[in-house]
Amino acid sequence: MKKYIIILVALCFSLTGFAQKAKFGHVDYAAIMKEMPGIDTAQTNLLNLQKELQETGQLMAEELQTKEAEYKKMAMSGASAAILKVKEDELTKMYARLQEFAAKSEQELQEKQMELLKPFQDNLIAAIKAVAENGKYTYVFDISTLAFYAESEDLTKAVRTQLGIK
Repeated sequence: MKKYIIILVALCFSLTGFAQKAKFGHVDYAAIMKEMPGIDTAQTNLLNLQKELQETGQLMAEELQTKEAEYKKMAMSGASAAILKVKEDELTKMYARLQEFAAKSEQELQEKQMELLKPFQDNLIAAIKAVAENGKYTYVFDISTLAFYAESEDLTKAVRTQLGIK
């Protein structure tokens, strides 16, 4: 029995020693991303693509509205059922194309965002890792995911320095 108590006490001391060795840090990931050289160009390119896609979608929506107004006029003027059916089918196809365009536009924008921002994200992660390894940090957290971080060291300045941001 004494043996088990000694092992338990030794285990508690070793766990306490491990917990004391853990070192925590935090960074403001979003603030650093905004300050990285070249990020503004990437974001401008994304905004331009988004604007272009929105304009195209707006033109398609306006065309659909025009066709709907024509259909309503035809229906009120007593057009034949066969003609109305053809127009309904046309409207249905236009609506489907508009929805497909919206989905493809969103996907294209996400892919472009990944393409343009991934190099910046990779550089930032590498800088955080380098600072963490140099400072022997066990964990480095992004402040946007933390509710409280009093016993954590702010590494944002060190990461900025690592990236060459003043």
